[in-house]
Amino acid sequence: MELMELTGPVRVTGDHMLVIPHGRTALRRGLDHGESVVLKSAQGDMYAAQVLDIGFEPEDTIYTLQVGARLPKELAEERIAGLDPSIHDLAMHELVDLLGQLAHKPELYRLGIGAVC
Repeated sequence: MELMELTGPVRVTGDHMLVIPHGRTALRRGLDHGESVVLKSAQGDMYAAQVLDIGFEPEDTIYTLQVGARLPKELAEERIAGLDPSIHDLAMHELVDLLGQLAHKPELYRLGIGAVC
């Protein structure tokens, strides 16, 4: 999984969505639609994120990311290194992702809906 460090300003659109030009990242390759990444803010906070859309402008590629749960340093490092079921607790990563989805959709929690699709 790629680490995407946010060093410059980004545009926020909608709830928990970021629009980031590829040129403002330190990525060595382009991202794919649906790819998961770890975002690192300028303050050092780490978040799970997923590429929702890829746009193209004459001078750059533009990514729209859905930002998920804030990740503890250990979980972020595990994701960046690559999750291995024989070493890592994949259920913990899934739980963190589900909690991130619930945090962004509080109406589901208030309605008592236990699963987020």
